[in-house]
Amino acid sequence: MEITAKNKNGAPMTEEQIKEYLSRINLDPPKQPDLAYLSHLQMAHMSAIPFENLDIMENKRISLDRETLFDKMIRRQRGGVCSEINTLYNWLLESLGYDVISYSSRVIATTAPLQGRSHRIMGVRLEGKSYLTDAGYNFEHHRIPLLLEADTIQSDGECEYKLVRDDFFGWVMWQNRPGLGWRRKLGFTEEPQIDLDFVQPTFFAQYHPDSRINKYLKVSLYIDGVFHAIRSGSYLREHGGAEEIIQPVDSKETEDRLLREIFHLPPRMAERQKD
Repeated sequence: MEITAKNKNGAPMTEEQIKEYLSRINLDPPKQPDLAYLSHLQMAHMSAIPFENLDIMENKRISLDRETLFDKMIRRQRGGVCSEINTLYNWLLESLGYDVISYSSRVIATTAPLQGRSHRIMGVRLEGKSYLTDAGYNFEHHRIPLLLEADTIQSDGECEYKLVRDDFFGWVMWQNRPGLGWRRKLGFTEEPQIDLDFVQPTFFAQYHPDSRINKYLKVSLYIDGVFHAIRSGSYLREHGGAEEIIQPVDSKETEDRLLREIFHLPPRMAERQKD
């Protein structure tokens, strides 16, 4: 079989799968795959499918097989880590007719400014321009597709972003959170990536001792446009650049209640009892 841009990741979703997917994220089908719909799609996705590492915390193997991801996040209404969410999201974009290409990026954290390539982001070509879209980041992140253009400041209504050329990273995404100033978030180059390219980073994330997501529960979701998360032993929200701790997560009972009531996820107690 000849590998082409349209079949590099496999077959598109069926019409029924697209219908199920869009129902899961509370969105009507597009009249046409344009920038306006992509903007609605990204935010709807971030508001319906949470980032969550429950399977990693329960030592359940993560698969990037598309049908497995569809069953987990659409039919069973779970979330996933970034590679799971964005692999499924990439499949939806392809299936809706978007001209999409995936890139592998390095997360640039204040405490770990140099990391391996691990985070999947997508570039969508529309009317001769390229826009970055991402639905699986576990911190306040751009809520709209960003034009891939150097040194242009873009606002999503909460934070400002700009993309800057860099000799090492290729592109660097900067974020300006109100009151906190500019900081680097991601670095990436434009080599095309396929689903298989994210299997090894996902294995690292799940099993390597240096992984940043296999030691503590991490869950996040946008609720009514506000970023909510469980991390570092607290349930918090971020708004206007400020992190507000709502309550400590100091017991399994509290954790399970928040998973169920806030993030619409199965309590970990139920998962442990099932095993």
